[in-house]
Amino acid sequence: MRLSTIAFRNLARNKKRTVLSISTIVLACILGIFMLALVTGMKTDMKRNILAYYTGAIQIRHRDYGKYDYLNPVHLYVENEKEVRRELLKIEGVSQALGRTTAGGKIYIDDTPLDDEPGEEYIAVGMGINIDEEKNILDPGSLLIGGRLPLKGRRETIIGYKLAEKTGLGPGDKFSFMTATASRGVNAMTLEITGIVDFPMGSMNNTHFILPFDVMQDLMQMKGGAQEIIIMTEDPETAEIQLANIDKILSADSSLNYLDTALWKDQGDFYGMMGIAEITYNFMIIFFLLMGATVIINTTMMVIYERYREIGILGAMGMPPNDLVRLFFLESLFAGIISAVIGVSLGVIIILAAEKTGLDFSSAMGSMDMEVSNIIYPDLKAYHVILMTIYTIIISAMVTLIPCRKAATIEPVEAIRST
Repeated sequence: MRLSTIAFRNLARNKKRTVLSISTIVLACILGIFMLALVTGMKTDMKRNILAYYTGAIQIRHRDYGKYDYLNPVHLYVENEKEVRRELLKIEGVSQALGRTTAGGKIYIDDTPLDDEPGEEYIAVGMGINIDEEKNILDPGSLLIGGRLPLKGRRETIIGYKLAEKTGLGPGDKFSFMTATASRGVNAMTLEITGIVDFPMGSMNNTHFILPFDVMQDLMQMKGGAQEIIIMTEDPETAEIQLANIDKILSADSSLNYLDTALWKDQGDFYGMMGIAEITYNFMIIFFLLMGATVIINTTMMVIYERYREIGILGAMGMPPNDLVRLFFLESLFAGIISAVIGVSLGVIIILAAEKTGLDFSSAMGSMDMEVSNIIYPDLKAYHVILMTIYTIIISAMVTLIPCRKAATIEPVEAIRST
């Protein structure tokens, strides 16, 4: 009879022990493939948020803006942003070029302006964007949970729902926003709320509101200018090509050489860490599988001692020590294959369900200033399935080589005499 047939039958000799060994590896396998899909989903989510809310594929700002960022240097802005965008759109691979201005300040609410009592004030951040042109990027319409979008040229705004709850404001209400201006002064403007939005990032819901770009220019006394220009490319992963061409244009034009560029991959505080996280999780997965595989080592050792006489008889009948090692190795290999099939299948089912509903981390991330959304959708890839299958089978099989050597050293006469 072939060793593989004997090995497969031996798995059924002690069903409880086999089920215990397989169950442990299955749990480790499910956890492993879920962790891989979750990290990939977080990375995908971060990329989407960085491109939409922070930098686009390429961000263009005043050369000195980053140096004095902590001072809120709104006076360092991109002048004649329309002309600059027109030049950038001529570059092959550039699909969009949009101006944006973001400014921090305070919201003031005073229901009784005629008395001597000051009104309430709240720290907030205003985002001036081109509402219509942002449909394929930030897509403010998809964020609305009530009301409508503000209209171009009108002093209207949409605000994060948590900011609305905090201030007690809603559609139809007004507030005044005060901020520093590009002329190094201070300006205030009263805005009417037309809608409530739910930003993907919890921290933005607490502080941010959106208003038309031209209205923001008036507020910031930044006529014809923008704090930054974001560039969207046909393929953000290869935006280095467009970045090089943009740098050439900016350096060749003396009126534009005060501008600096930055690639989206270099802007996210946490995105760069996700590559390290993926490597770390791979090591963690191997560790969990090894921990689970210790059950296989223990059960294999128990099997060897329980079948001591049987091993001796097989040796006396002429079975070489290497075949004994192969027999136990094949048993563990088959257990690993079964574990991989069950574990990966269950893991895929769980992940596919989570991909539809998402995982709500709002309680943990609500106040954290990160590029990660409150709701994370795991992103299952084909290589996750392949990787976990290989990990599970190889680790489950290889760890049995340790106890298998014990079986190879058993003397047939000694084993037969044992009771």
